[in-house]
Amino acid sequence: MADETGANGATPGGAALPPMRFGWLDEELPAGPWPGALRGSLCDAMKNLGWAAVHAGEFAPLERLYRDFAAIFPRLLVDRDDVDRAADLYTLLHIMLWRRTQILSELTVFNADVVRPFVDYLARHFPRKAPPASDRRVPRIAYLSETSDLFGANAVARITVSLMLGQHELRAETDRPILYCINRPAPELWAFAEAFGLHIRDMARETPSRTAEAIVAQLAADEINVLIADSNCAVATMVLQRRPVPVQAFHENGFAAWAIPELDLAFMGITRPSPELFAPGVEMVRTPRNTAFVFQRIERPEASIAAVRGVLCAESGVATPSVVYGVYGRMAKITADYMAQVEAILLRDPRAIFFAGGTGRISPIMDRKRASPAGDRMVIYNDFIDGHVIGECIDVFLDSFPFPGGMSCIEVQARGVPVVWMAPPPGSEQMIIGDQRDPKLKAHDADHYVELALQAADPAAWAAFGETAIGIARRFGDMREQAELVEAHLAAAWARARRDGRMAA
Repeated sequence: MADETGANGATPGGAALPPMRFGWLDEELPAGPWPGALRGSLCDAMKNLGWAAVHAGEFAPLERLYRDFAAIFPRLLVDRDDVDRAADLYTLLHIMLWRRTQILSELTVFNADVVRPFVDYLARHFPRKAPPASDRRVPRIAYLSETSDLFGANAVARITVSLMLGQHELRAETDRPILYCINRPAPELWAFAEAFGLHIRDMARETPSRTAEAIVAQLAADEINVLIADSNCAVATMVLQRRPVPVQAFHENGFAAWAIPELDLAFMGITRPSPELFAPGVEMVRTPRNTAFVFQRIERPEASIAAVRGVLCAESGVATPSVVYGVYGRMAKITADYMAQVEAILLRDPRAIFFAGGTGRISPIMDRKRASPAGDRMVIYNDFIDGHVIGECIDVFLDSFPFPGGMSCIEVQARGVPVVWMAPPPGSEQMIIGDQRDPKLKAHDADHYVELALQAADPAAWAAFGETAIGIARRFGDMREQAELVEAHLAAAWARARRDGRMAA
C-alpha cells in the first residue's frame, strides 16, 4: 500500500511531493516531479497489473491497487504529451472501481481520485473553446457513446438508442439526433441503424486524444448545439472539457460521479441526485431508463435457446427441471447473502435449478456451489451471457441485492419472466427499481425472498406473474414519455444558453 501521501494533495507535475513506496514495486518511487521515462514505464506497469486484477475480478486486489493507483495518478499528469497515458489510466481506474462496487455511493470517490485531477490537467493543456453561435429554434443534438454494440454486455448503448428512437417520433427527420461512437460500431449496430433510420458516426481513432479531436471537429461540421454523453469515460471528459457546444448534458446510467466543470444538465434515471456527484450548478432532472424498445425488436434465436436449455439440464443433472431460477449481469452484484437464499430456495424444491451468468468476481457463487448440498443444481457461467437467449431459458429471475439488477430485469420481463426482488434499504441511491418491478414480488427480508421465489414458480401463479412482467416491459418499452421529458429539459437548457450568451459572437 502507499504511504500517507494522498491523491488529492498533488501539485501539477508532482512537485514537492515525497517519495512513494508500494508493495507491488521493487523500488521506492523518488520525489517528484518525475521524468517522462519514469512516468511512461510506471503507467505501463500499472496497466499490466491493473487489467490482470480486473480480469481476475477479486475485490481485495482491486481495492488495494485502486487506492495505490489513485495516489499515483495526479503525479503522472505533467506534459501535454501525457494525455493518452492519462486517458488509459482513467479508463483503468474507472473499471477497477466499477468491478468491485456493490453500493452506488461508493462510486463518488471517483471524482476526487480521478475526475478532478484529470480535468485540472486538461485545463492546463487543452484550452476551452467558444461554442459557435446559432439562432436555431430546435437545437441539433448528438449523443456521445462509449459502447457501440447493441447486443454486448454493456446495456448503455441499448438505453441510448432506445431514447434516440423515441426522439425520432418528436422531431423532423432533418433534426434527428446523431450517435457519435467513441469505439468502432459493431456490424449489428450498423445494420440496426439502417433498418431504423438511426444516424451514427464512427469516431474511433488510433488514440484517445485523436478520437477526442475528431469528435470536436465533427461536432463543428454537424453544427451540433447540444451534446449528451451517456458515460463519464475518459474521451467524453476530454471532449466536454473543451466546451465544443453550448449545452452539454450527461445521460447517467449508474456510474454517475462526474464533477467536470463544463457540464450543464444531468438526466438521472438510476442514481439519486446528490451534490457529491457533479460540479456546482449542474441541473439534475429525473428521467426513466430502459432497453425494452430495442430489446423487443430482436429476433428470437431459436437454435441458441434450445442449446442453452439442453446445457442447463445436462450440467445440473436434472432432465426435466420443475423451474429454472436465474440471474445474469455483473457478477460483482452477487453476494454471499444472496447465494444463501438461492440455496434455501433449491433445498425447498429438489427439481429446481439455478443459473448465474456474467463477468467479474464469482468467488461467493463458487464457494456456495462447492459447499452446498444443492451445489450440483447451480450452473455457473463466468462470461458474457446474451440476455435475449438466457431470458428464454429462465422461468423466474432472482434479482441481486443489495445492488439490484438493471436492464437485465426489463429484458427478462419483456419475455414474460417474473422478477423476485428485495426492497432497497431506506435512503438507497437506486431510484428506478420500484418502477420496473412487480410490487407483489417485493421481498422485505431473506425469508420473504425465498417464499416469493417459490410462489412465483408455482404453476398456478406463474402465468399471471408473467403477464404482469410483460405489462411492465411494455410500459417501459414506450419511449415517447422519456423522449418528451428529455426534449423538454433540453429545450429549456437551450433557451438559457441563448439567453445567457453562452456562444461566440
